[in-house]
Amino acid sequence: MKSFTYVTCCVNSTAEAINDMVERATNITYDTFKKYVDIREVSKQFGYEMDKRKGLTLKNDWAVSFYKSVFNGHPCYYMCHSMIEYIYCENFN
Repeated sequence: MKSFTYVTCCVNSTAEAINDMVERATNITYDTFKKYVDIREVSKQFGYEMDKRKGLTLKNDWAVSFYKSVFNGHPCYYMCHSMIEYIYCENFN
């Protein structure tokens, strides 16, 4: 089981928290993102295929980008999908 789980998205957070997270972010690859976040769960949530022969995969969507940062004091990984940041943290309370 991957240790970073979905916490929130920018729509359900504050501008201050999101702006701080984005300012501190560094770009990462899909492969790095999938080391920490359950790609199967994310793909299912967003309607992506796991096999590119069956359709669009998260890895092959040119409009999705991945980042590492800090959200409300917690290390996080997030992806930007349709201009919305989806945030994944470890042990977030």
